Amino acid sequence: MMMELEKDAFPGLGAVDEQTLVPLTRYGKLIQYWQSDDPRPIAVCELMRDYKDIHKAYIFGFYVRSDQQGKGIGKLFLQEIYPILKQDGFRKVCLTVNVKNEAAVKLYEKAGFAIKETRFDEFGEGENRYYMEYLISL
Repeated sequence: MMMELEKDAFPGLGAVDEQTLVPLTRYGKLIQYWQSDDPRPIAVCELMRDYKDIHKAYIFGFYVRSDQQGKGIGKLFLQEIYPILKQDGFRKVCLTVNVKNEAAVKLYEKAGFAIKETRFDEFGEGENRYYMEYLISL
């Protein structure tokens, strides 16, 4: 199911497969956002701890199912993730987002993230990403 949701969220971009999903769920953190009347999560956040800074979490994947987008779920979901990260001892959360994904950039900025740098060819030629951070209030 998670791989199906990944393909829906990131079509043609090499969504997470079993080789990545197993260690991500075992050694990272997978947070799902559910509605009571839906058998599948409507949003997912995949997190890892930064090896060089144990107080920084990296959002590896964040998405709202395509049939649920445009309803404000992404912003609500992020607001629910921050207290979980704080409880887990994180002080900062970061992510990268495709510079062309204007809707996601706008969502992250509205949720308090700031663009810190542009990383050119981050995941291959032409895969330019904004590196964004959010400071978790203590």
